[in-house]
Amino acid sequence: MPIQQVGTVDELIEALLNHSDDRAEFIVKHIFPILRQLPQQFFLQNTADNRDPLERLDPTLYTVPYAYFLVARCNVERPEVANLLTYILEFLRSFDPTHIRLVPEKFLQVAQGLCRIASLYGNNIISIKPLTHALQKYSPSANHLTNLHQFFIKECLLTKCYRQALPILDNDITEIETTGTGISYIDHLLYHYYGAMVYIGLKNYTRALNFLVLVISAPAIVTSQVQAEAYKKFSLVSLLLHGKIIPLPKYTAPVVVRSIKNQCQAYQDYASAFESLNVKRLRNEFNKCSEAFRKDGNFGLVKQTLDAIYRRKIQQLTQTYLTLSLVDIADAIGLEGRDAPKIAERYILQMIESREIFATISHSDQGGMVSFHDDPDMYNTSNTILKLEEQIAKATKVSDRVIQTDRLIGCSREYLVKSKNIASGGVMPGGSHMDDQEFFAGGGGFDNFDPDDGGRFF
Repeated sequence: MPIQQVGTVDELIEALLNHSDDRAEFIVKHIFPILRQLPQQFFLQNTADNRDPLERLDPTLYTVPYAYFLVARCNVERPEVANLLTYILEFLRSFDPTHIRLVPEKFLQVAQGLCRIASLYGNNIISIKPLTHALQKYSPSANHLTNLHQFFIKECLLTKCYRQALPILDNDITEIETTGTGISYIDHLLYHYYGAMVYIGLKNYTRALNFLVLVISAPAIVTSQVQAEAYKKFSLVSLLLHGKIIPLPKYTAPVVVRSIKNQCQAYQDYASAFESLNVKRLRNEFNKCSEAFRKDGNFGLVKQTLDAIYRRKIQQLTQTYLTLSLVDIADAIGLEGRDAPKIAERYILQMIESREIFATISHSDQGGMVSFHDDPDMYNTSNTILKLEEQIAKATKVSDRVIQTDRLIGCSREYLVKSKNIASGGVMPGGSHMDDQEFFAGGGGFDNFDPDDGGRFF
């Protein structure tokens, strides 16, 4: 039976309590029309006996209307922080994921409201754990991207809760569905961009590089500012990992490649200086472009490359020499001053600890001698075999998913229509619509980030 028009909060609550059908189609057909026509002010009212409507609604049974009341209360200028925080936390523990996916924009607004309330409460960090559990429950699977992902990762960045983001970030995104997740193109870009920043803060540069590649190589008809910013970090992380800027995937949009050349020249010049392994040249380039690096929020990352060039030069020495004195190593890598051998020794010890090189240091000779060795690991242990099996299983899973997706696309009506149109020499339907431009617009929110200073925003 359809729900009639409601004029007061009491009438709405009674109507909801008398129609407890939890089927999604019932909510869409009967609940949505009522909720959507009510003004925001309606959801700020109390009942006739001055009770909060949220006291009478079970967030599990009435997830959608509960979310409407929460969002309205979060948006007032002076919310009742303590009570509202309790209601939000209860909602995030108890909501029905099937129902909330019918209104993904409301779920995002509840999450935003929680962060605002936490800020007013004076403790932003209290929002992270509830959001983690809520996102895991809300997402159709660990590999689905939702409209909440990029917001959550950004909050982890702002609160410096980098490790708390890993339960989400460590799951590769392989499922993109707009229905029930509320995602847009910019959500994909920002999620992987912010994710890369988290990994940079944790010095997991391999994972950071993978995320940045996903941003830069995303399909585009116009280059997003997010992609340009991602390339700047990509170039610096490439230097830290590989000593050079690695090539972008061949499927990267030509318009993005052209924009990068125009917008990121300072980074390409700096990378060229790094690849030369000339310390003086690199420092000159750093001084010339330091203001641009600082403006882009990459100053801390660039400072790490100044340190990395010495490590790179030490690695180069291991390919030529078996034994060298610390004095000779300090001189070869460009260190100056009385403490140069001690600084060189510190670099070598750090690199031995991180298994970047294999060496021993002897102080029996004056000044100290370093002997370089080959990697002692024969890669024939049970751990190596286990890791190999895990990678094979992962590759098989990805391959199966690609085959499944290919079949689904090949059978879809849209694909068949477009293929037929192309085969007949016609123009592909759809094309570029003016409304699509919002998906390719540059995003804001790029706070200055210094991973060398504990991930400090400045």
